Amino acid sequence: MTVSLPQLPSTSEGSARSSALEAGREAAVARRRADSRPRAIAAQAARKEAAFEVENRILLEQNQALRRDLETVRSELRTIRTRDLAAAARGELTALPHRDTALEEMRKERDQALAAGRRAEADLVALRRVVQRLMAENTRLLGGQADAPGGG
Repeated sequence: MTVSLPQLPSTSEGSARSSALEAGREAAVARRRADSRPRAIAAQAARKEAAFEVENRILLEQNQALRRDLETVRSELRTIRTRDLAAAARGELTALPHRDTALEEMRKERDQALAAGRRAEADLVALRRVVQRLMAENTRLLGGQADAPGGG
């Protein structure tokens, strides 16, 4: 009884198949790379946009906190001015010599409140400028994303 073994393809036939398979694999890899480039660009743009949104939210929260601080300082300043005007109307500021120290203390408080108000206003203006620049940059980036291939 003889057992026949299947014949193996000749070496030239095997290498041709191997070359064809390899060429097919390389083509598939090239297609995947071509498909992934626009995806990578879009993902990077999305990450940048998310970072800008987070930064904008932080700046807006800081802006609101500065506005609250500014309003608090203005309120304190109004209280100090009202107290000064009421004391002056009663004539207490000039009548009693011990009021001079109280008056000086009130003036210092007023000056500090005014300085804090000016600083808060300056900070608010600076934050507005930053927010405006970020909004312009976001708009520019979003416009660039729409022009990019596969971007929108």
